[in-house]
Amino acid sequence: MKSFIISLILSSLLFGQSLTARNWLDYRGALEGKSHFENRTWMSLDFGDFSAGILFWAQEPPRYSEISSSDSSRAYISQYWFSFYSEMLELTAGSFTQTLGQGVILDLFEREDIQIDHHCDGANFLLRLPYIEITGFNGIAGWDENAIVRGGEITLSPWKISSGIEYAKVIPNEPNYPQEVFGAFGGIDFDFLSFYGEYGYKKPLGGLEKEGKALYLSGALMFGLFSLMGEYKDYDEFAVRNTQAQYNNPPTLIKEPYYTFSGRHYHELNPKDETGYAFTFNGQFSSNLSSEFFYGYANNHDGTNAFNQFWGELEFLNDNETFTAKGALEYKIDGDETYITPIADIMWEPDWTLLAFNLIAEFQNEEDFKNIAGTFSISYSPYMTLGVEGGEIEDENFARGFADVDVIKKTKIRLGYGKRPGGFTCSGGVCRYEEAFKGVEAQIIITF
Repeated sequence: MKSFIISLILSSLLFGQSLTARNWLDYRGALEGKSHFENRTWMSLDFGDFSAGILFWAQEPPRYSEISSSDSSRAYISQYWFSFYSEMLELTAGSFTQTLGQGVILDLFEREDIQIDHHCDGANFLLRLPYIEITGFNGIAGWDENAIVRGGEITLSPWKISSGIEYAKVIPNEPNYPQEVFGAFGGIDFDFLSFYGEYGYKKPLGGLEKEGKALYLSGALMFGLFSLMGEYKDYDEFAVRNTQAQYNNPPTLIKEPYYTFSGRHYHELNPKDETGYAFTFNGQFSSNLSSEFFYGYANNHDGTNAFNQFWGELEFLNDNETFTAKGALEYKIDGDETYITPIADIMWEPDWTLLAFNLIAEFQNEEDFKNIAGTFSISYSPYMTLGVEGGEIEDENFARGFADVDVIKKTKIRLGYGKRPGGFTCSGGVCRYEEAFKGVEAQIIITF
């Protein structure tokens, strides 16, 4: 490894090209909950149409995952790649991520902010021709005990229309059997109106799993400063290859949580048995007032486990952009449980000081409990933010202090101490549940 890094640096000096790197340290020392230490070092060398890089990852023990339940310490090169880019061709040898369509039949993703990595090691390519794109890939999924995954996609894009076909095959290690997935998609996009649809079919080989199907439809209407989007989903036995080691990431049609209480009781998509729809409205009523309204519904195919989610949000911004007030309301019915959560989020940057003040107040009404939480922070932009958060959830108090420090050039330091409640953290339709935690937290990100 040492000789590889030295050769990268020498190449950068000899050819005068760019070398970039980042080190991300994440530490938790727990008084209650689980401790973990993780450090990622990422380095990339760019020279002309080529790029090469590595990612070194140390985990002692790794951040706890309910899927892997792994507490084994390890340190290894988790990613490595050599890429070529041109106007007509892109080629990567080594580690890569890949998405087919809207992720209905395949999504090999990496979500760095929530520490989930589903990349593959192998090769992929993208060939661009007039009105047509062809992609192909073949790799090994280390996160799924070195299963093999391969496939491709052909996309035709004449005028404002796009359509294509998709294929992927997952070959797990024995005693499991392979699965093939086929898909087709199409859409049309005007300045004020667009439609998209995607269909997938899963064919397990060996008879251990049921055949599955998926359908996703969406349409959007834009008129001036307003937009309306409607979506529909129907997923039946469509976890590829299963819910523990899943290769696809279909649209959820569920609002991702942005606040403490909206992330405590989150409806997770069930691709093996779920149908539903969603509508999203965005509007700019004036230069000072904007809004977002969302409604989503989901249930099983037999009509059980119904889920309803309503999110309404209004944001006011004054003329000199020194005061922002956001009010939001979430109303959820998940089975027999109902959650009502009003939220106020206020940011104030007065002219008489260089400081900015942020206050977030949350309240949640459950059947047996009335929960309350709040956050107050002071920022000296762009150098530092200091804050406290706390509240009471289900008759249990929590409090935490935190600091975000950017005074050191190209270095971000995030520190925290205290107790935080458990809940879901989501990114791009992928969520992980974080258990309640009490102790010391430190995150240091260095970019150079």
